Amino acid sequence: MAQTSRRQETRKIASLGLAAWVLLLPIALVSLGIWQTQRAAETLEHARRSSAELSTTLAQVKNIAASDPTAILTFQGAGEPTSLAALVAVSQIEAALSQADEELEISQIRRPLVWGTIGGAVLAFFGGALGLMAAGISGIRARVSQRQLIASFQRLRSLLPFILATVVIGFSIGVISAALFEAVSMGLWADFTTGSAKLFAVAVVLAVIAAYSAFTALRGLKDVFALFTPEPLVAAGRVIEETEAPELWRFVRSLAGRQHALLPDTIIVGLGQGFFVTESQLRLWPEDRLVTGRSLYLPAAYLDLLDQAEIAAIIGHELAHFSGEDTTYSQQFTPIYAGLWRALAALGRADGGRFVLYPAVKLGFHAMQRFDHAVAHWSRLREFDADRSGSLLATPADAASALIRTGIIAPAVAYVLQRAYAGPDDTGSDDAWPDLVAQTTELVTTNGWSDPMPLLGDRQPHPTDSHPPTIQRISALGVEIGDDLLRRAMRQPEPGARSFADDLFSDWAGLCRLLSKDFIDDARMMRDRRREVLEKVVAGASQETVVYDNVKPMIWTMVIVAMIFAGFGLTVVFLSGQLGLGYDEFAQSLIAAITAFGAVTSLLYAAFLYRSAARPLMVLTPDALLASRLDKPVAWTDVAGYAVYASSRFALRLWLNQDAPVPKKHWRAIYSKIDRRQRIITLGALGIKGMKAADFSALVGRYHQAAYARQELAAAMLHPSRDASADETAGKY
Repeated sequence: MAQTSRRQETRKIASLGLAAWVLLLPIALVSLGIWQTQRAAETLEHARRSSAELSTTLAQVKNIAASDPTAILTFQGAGEPTSLAALVAVSQIEAALSQADEELEISQIRRPLVWGTIGGAVLAFFGGALGLMAAGISGIRARVSQRQLIASFQRLRSLLPFILATVVIGFSIGVISAALFEAVSMGLWADFTTGSAKLFAVAVVLAVIAAYSAFTALRGLKDVFALFTPEPLVAAGRVIEETEAPELWRFVRSLAGRQHALLPDTIIVGLGQGFFVTESQLRLWPEDRLVTGRSLYLPAAYLDLLDQAEIAAIIGHELAHFSGEDTTYSQQFTPIYAGLWRALAALGRADGGRFVLYPAVKLGFHAMQRFDHAVAHWSRLREFDADRSGSLLATPADAASALIRTGIIAPAVAYVLQRAYAGPDDTGSDDAWPDLVAQTTELVTTNGWSDPMPLLGDRQPHPTDSHPPTIQRISALGVEIGDDLLRRAMRQPEPGARSFADDLFSDWAGLCRLLSKDFIDDARMMRDRRREVLEKVVAGASQETVVYDNVKPMIWTMVIVAMIFAGFGLTVVFLSGQLGLGYDEFAQSLIAAITAFGAVTSLLYAAFLYRSAARPLMVLTPDALLASRLDKPVAWTDVAGYAVYASSRFALRLWLNQDAPVPKKHWRAIYSKIDRRQRIITLGALGIKGMKAADFSALVGRYHQAAYARQELAAAMLHPSRDASADETAGKY
C-alpha cells in the first residue's frame, strides 16, 4: 500500500512537472508577450507624439531665430519654465528631436519582436497540447487490441518528430524574441549606466544561447526522424543449413505445419542462454553475417538436455510468434519501438545546456511511457498464447517441465561459459578444443541441479521482449507445480545416452566443438583486449606523486589580517582623541592588547602554514595513499570509492571496503575525520598546490583504477584458468 501511494505521488509530481514545462511555460511566455505589447504600444505612441511636437516646435523656433537670433524664448517643461536664446534653443531642440527619432526607431524595431514572443509561445503551447492529446489518445487505443497498439504507435511515430520540432521551434522563437525585446528596450533608458550595459549584454547572450540551442536541438532531432531504420540485433551462432541437419528442419517443418505457422527462413544454433525467434535483422558473429527474414535461434546446451516433447513445446511456442498478429507485431512494432526509445534517450543525453530542447524531451518520454503499460500487457498475453500453442504440440505438463528445466539449465550454462571465458590460452589444434555443451551436460550429471523454486520467479531471457515470470506461465497452462512435475523437470541425464539433439543433426558433436571454438576464440580476444586496457591503466600510475597543501593563499590572508589588526591598533593608540577615547589609557591599552594579539596570532598561523608547506600533504604510490593526517597508509585496493569536494572546504573522502583496516588520524588534523561505523575517511586541506579539484580527482582516480587493474592482472597470471565468480557458483550443482 505504501509503495502504491509513493508510486502515485511520483506520477503526480511527474505530471505536474510535465505540465509546467509543456503548457505553463508557454502560457508564461504569452503573458510576457502581452505585457511587452502594452509597453511597446506606449513607447511607440510617446515617441511618435514627441517627434511630431518637436518637429513643429523646431520649425517655429527656426523662424524666430532667423529674424531675431538673440530673442529670448521661454519653454514650459515638466518642471520650472526654461528661458533660452533662440539659437541655443534651436540646437537643443534638434538634439531632442534626434533622440526622439532614435526612440521612435527603437520602438518600431521592438514591435515585431512582441509578435515573435507571443507567436512562438502559442506555437510551443499548441505543439505541446497536441503532443499530450496524441499521446493520451494513442495510449488509450493501444489498450483495446494488439492491432490497435500497432496502428496507434505507427501514427504517433509519424507525428511525434514534427510535434517535438514544433515545440522546439516555438519555444526557441519565443525565448529569442523576448530576450531581444528586452535588450533593445534598454536603448530607451535615460540613465544607461554600467549596470544597464551588463543587463543588455546578458539579454543578448541569452538570445544567442537560445538561438544556438535551437539550432543544435533541431539538428539532434534527426535521431528521431531516423527511427525507421532500426539497428540489427547481435547474436553469436552458426546458421544451420538443411543439408547439415535434415532431421531438424523436418522436425521444425512438422511443428510449423501442425500449428499453421510460418516456417523460419533461417535456423541458428549458438551457445546463448535462450530460445527466441525474430523477424528483425540479425548480425551473427564470428562470421559477421547479416541474417534477414524469420529466424529461429536454438541454444545448443539446452537442446542437449531437453527431451523431444520439451523441445517441441518450446519450438512450438516460438513458432507461434510467426502466426497471426505476432508477425506484424515483431516486424512493424518491436524494433521501431525499441529504436524510438533509443533515439529519445540519445536526445535526453544530448540535452545538456540546451534548455529549449528540454520541454520536447519531456514530452517525448511522456508519449512513450503512455505505451509502456499497453506494451507490457500485450506482451504478457502474447507469451501466454504462445505457451498454450506450444503445449498443443506436446502436453501442458511437457510445456511446464520445459519452462522449469530451461530455468535450471541456465545457471549451469553460465558457470561453464564463465569458466571457459577465464580458461587458458594454450589450445593448440582444433582437436583440442573442448566441447562446452558436453561439459554442461557432464556438470549436471555429476553435480545435479540447483534448487528450482527460487528460479520460478525469473523471466526467460529474450533479446527484445520481456516475459512473465515462469510461475505465472505454468499457472496459465493449468498445471500444478507438484512433485511429479519437479521430478520430471529435474531428471538426471543418463550417462552415455544419446540426446534428442544427436538425432536432429548430422554431426552434433562436431557442431558443439565448432560453437565452443567460436566462444573460446572470442573469449581469448576479449581477454587480450582487457589485458591491454589494464596494462595501459597500470602504466598511467606507475610512479609516486607527491602533493602539497595549497597554503599560499591562506598565508597571504593571515598576513593581511595581521596588517589590519596592527593598523587598527595603531590608529586607536595615536588618534585616540579624534576617535573620542580621549586620555582613557585603559581603553587604549585594552584595544592595543586585543589588536596585538590578533596580529601576532595571525602571523604565527601564517608562519605555521609556511613551515607545514614543506611537508607533503599526501604521497600517491602505486600501492597505497600515504597521508600526513593518518598514522598508516591506505591501500588503494581497500578503497571502494572516493570523492573530492571543493565547495565550502577542500576534502578527499574515501569509502573503505568492509574488511579493510581503518587508520587513525593525528590529533592536529582538525579538518580531517574518521567515521569508523560508516568506514569513511575524510582528509581535509586548504587545497592542492598547482591543481584544481577536478585535476586532483582525476589523479586519485588513476591510482585507484591502476591498483585494481594490477590486482586483476596478478590474479590472472597466478590462476590463468580460474574465475572467481565461477568458483563461487561451483557448489550449486
